Amino acid sequence: MTVSARRQPASDNDPDFRRLVRGAFLSAISILISMAALLITGKLFTNALDQEQVGIFALLLVCSDFIIYAAGLGFAASMPKLIAAAGQEDRKKIIASALAGQLMLLCAVSAAVLLLQAGITHPERISTHRGWLAVHGGLHLLPLLFVTGCLRDLILAMLAGLNRYGWRAGGITLASLTQVAAVWVFIWQGGGGLTALVIALAASYALALALLWIGLGSAAVPRFSQRHYREAVLFSAPLYLNQVMNFFHQRFDTVLVSLLAGVGYGAVYEMLKRIPLIVNRTLNALLVPYLPHISRLIAREDRTQAAKVLNEAAALSAFIGYGAALFFTALQTTLIPFLFNKEYLTGSTTLFLLLLAASLALQSGVMAQMLIALGRNLSVPIVNMSTMALCLFLDLLLIPRWGLAGAAGAAAFSSGCSYALMVFWARYNGIRISLRSCALPLLLLSISALSLYYEMQNALFRLLPPVLFTVLCLMTGVTSPGRLHAITKALLPGSFSASD
Repeated sequence: MTVSARRQPASDNDPDFRRLVRGAFLSAISILISMAALLITGKLFTNALDQEQVGIFALLLVCSDFIIYAAGLGFAASMPKLIAAAGQEDRKKIIASALAGQLMLLCAVSAAVLLLQAGITHPERISTHRGWLAVHGGLHLLPLLFVTGCLRDLILAMLAGLNRYGWRAGGITLASLTQVAAVWVFIWQGGGGLTALVIALAASYALALALLWIGLGSAAVPRFSQRHYREAVLFSAPLYLNQVMNFFHQRFDTVLVSLLAGVGYGAVYEMLKRIPLIVNRTLNALLVPYLPHISRLIAREDRTQAAKVLNEAAALSAFIGYGAALFFTALQTTLIPFLFNKEYLTGSTTLFLLLLAASLALQSGVMAQMLIALGRNLSVPIVNMSTMALCLFLDLLLIPRWGLAGAAGAAAFSSGCSYALMVFWARYNGIRISLRSCALPLLLLSISALSLYYEMQNALFRLLPPVLFTVLCLMTGVTSPGRLHAITKALLPGSFSASD
């Protein structure tokens, strides 16, 4: 199968293609709104709070994210497949049981966190590092973040399995709007500090969670079933390990930067990572419908079509992800002061490497989705465990010498290794992935990025790399005008139905 053959536009009347694109559109729009809110709130609190407070807030967010991954048991990754592959009655039981089990688990974890804070009466005896003392002082705030965050991620995954992308989009949009309003009122206008910021964010998450929960319909009532919960936990176990590995690979570097370079540098690094986060989450939203669709194709033993869908998803993520890396890096001298303030401006190397790492991590995730659909769950955490260890080793080696650029370089290199290994495992399991289609976008990115090295000041010249990359992708067949036209046409208002 040639690269050009895989890039042929799908039929406008193909219901699967239209369903995929409509779901992707709703997901992407809601995530774009969410990311806009993330940037607006970031602008507000980075100018209202000093850099050390922002650094402490970043550490609290990292701790909350770790608990979300640890208590989530991998359900955020496995629920779309479990629900999409189940019958109508089993779907309700899977959802109700998972909700009940997670509520009990989160109550237990919340109690443990509060007891930990109460039990350590002299945290300075453990360490006098400013970051540790601040995190210990804020432990009582963590349940507000991780309880709402864990349940939100769980229900978003359930709604994806149910193909209810409209409810997903509505919940995410509501959270975003209330988040901006709360931070503006209580932090920017009211002069609130770190505690007020956490409470404002948690309240916006809770409001969205209520809407998402309603979207589950008749299955929304928690009802524990030991059999269904145990089966879900067992299926999700490798994915759970994978998510924990992903946390250490993608988030723990903020902790290491704070420890090795200082809390202020940790604040700068975490705020810079918000730009790659926007790209990653938007692309991930575009790919949300692919896992249930791939699962259905694999269940029908249609591996040829599944491979075609996988190659399409990989090409889309590479084209947009690499292009975004070049575009945002070209504009960073204007973008960073606009989004935050001049104190967060660094050289172009750090931001470019972070954007590259995010794009490679997303492409690795695309391959992991195929392995999940094939039931080869164990290979995913094995790969991520290896790349996590590599990333931590490189962080410890590079951060003391090169600071933020060292951390970003470690993330990019380890993400590239993860992508290569995921491609190998997908091919090993019989999925026909063209190595040329994986390597070609990266080669075109390297060619296009050469001019960024010279730190050109003229804005028009700095925009040449993303323009060149787009032209090269069209010329070499990474994507095609016909394919882009087919996707655009599927997004037109007439393509949507009331059921969406």
